[in-house]
Amino acid sequence: MANIYLIRHGQASFGANNYDNLSSLGHSQARHLGEYFNQRLIQPNHVICGNMTRHQQTRDACLSTLSPLLLNESLQISTLWNEFDHENVIAVYRPDLANPEAMKHYLQQQASPTRAFIELFSQAIEQWQQQSNYANDNDNDNDNDNYNYNYNESWQHFTQRVSQGLQQLIEQTNDNDTVFVFTSGGVISAAIMQILSVPEGQFFNINKQLVNCGVSQLQLKRQRLSLITLNEHSFFDGEQRHLCSLI
Repeated sequence: MANIYLIRHGQASFGANNYDNLSSLGHSQARHLGEYFNQRLIQPNHVICGNMTRHQQTRDACLSTLSPLLLNESLQISTLWNEFDHENVIAVYRPDLANPEAMKHYLQQQASPTRAFIELFSQAIEQWQQQSNYANDNDNDNDNDNYNYNYNESWQHFTQRVSQGLQQLIEQTNDNDTVFVFTSGGVISAAIMQILSVPEGQFFNINKQLVNCGVSQLQLKRQRLSLITLNEHSFFDGEQRHLCSLI
């Protein structure tokens, strides 16, 4: 039986011109996660990581605290574990918020910026899912001029990509392996939905609960994945409570 740990990246640079970069808090979260794995004597023999900067920074900070250090040949980069382009999904929904400065100004005007962003993101994702499904239902219609195909990646393609990532895990993971997968909340949410056969309408309800550097554990037995824990983050309790963040 193999154990696979899906790890959400540490806090990224929300509100900055380049989101794909860990904040100082994000680096601290990742290092503390590595210490937690050390305390539990969890040592991976294989590590997979999306190729986004925040994924690799989280991986490097986490693994830097492991003892002994992981050999470089145990590391793998796979774009199957990349997050969907959330900025594009929001920009299609609200073109007026397409650049970071416009988004920052909009949120500063809200009574609760975090709540306002979550509501905006939820609506943008709902449109992304509905539009992708609508386009798929009408892909044989010759009159496609009324359809908006401005998404960099459709919802359908995204979920298929996550499915490919899970299948690759099943094929490449050996019995008794311990695998770390550094990825993003959207990917983890889609993976959990597929493993548990959860309706796609629940995607955002899962996604919005996932904390930075939270861990969801899977077990692989007889070529079948099972969910053991979802969004584990008890290592951010007590004196480490200040390290817990959602966005």
